[in-house]
Amino acid sequence: MSANELEQYADITITDANEASDQISQAEEIIDSYVGFQEKFFRGKIKGRSALAGGNGFIYLQSDQQNVYQDDYFKGMEIEILGGTGEGERRRITASDYQTGKITVSSNWTTAPDITSFYVIYQLGKFPRGQDVVYYSNTSPYVYYKSIPEVIKRAVASQVEYMVQMGDDFFRSDKVSKQSEHISRYSYTNAKGEAPIHKLIAPKAKMLLKSIRNRTGQIV
Repeated sequence: MSANELEQYADITITDANEASDQISQAEEIIDSYVGFQEKFFRGKIKGRSALAGGNGFIYLQSDQQNVYQDDYFKGMEIEILGGTGEGERRRITASDYQTGKITVSSNWTTAPDITSFYVIYQLGKFPRGQDVVYYSNTSPYVYYKSIPEVIKRAVASQVEYMVQMGDDFFRSDKVSKQSEHISRYSYTNAKGEAPIHKLIAPKAKMLLKSIRNRTGQIV
């Protein structure tokens, strides 16, 4: 979900884009954990070292990964610098170029990557699923379009609202009965044996997700 979509689906005015991106990512992870197993569009991770020096808002795939993945194949995924220049930085991918291997990210790197930068690309959320991907096959290279069901976007927006309303302390403390679990920067421990993730989900998000199968394959 983008910041613009968050403002569209929720009663939120964004003043800090980086904070909004962080909240959206956390909400997506929590919703994913609640829904559980789904057929992922992108099942694995791509690791490599930048072939060329990057710039403020981009990085290049290593040479043997270029001309492999079609235009915008990685759009919407995350790229993280694991080592070398820019180590520890993470951004969302907004575009990827088939021929050059150029990966464009959502905001400028604090430190522009170079040929020492080792990266990993992965899909943060379990959506879109295989059924939500369209292959445009009239031209080559083929282009992948990934769409997230609107109900999922609305659930994520509701979750962000809930996180803002309840505050970080709610997710980090024992104010809600939870088992041991770790989601993003939230972790908690409780031995009562109650279903943990259900306690973190916004009531409105639960209502929206009733048609989505949960982690055990049952209807939420």
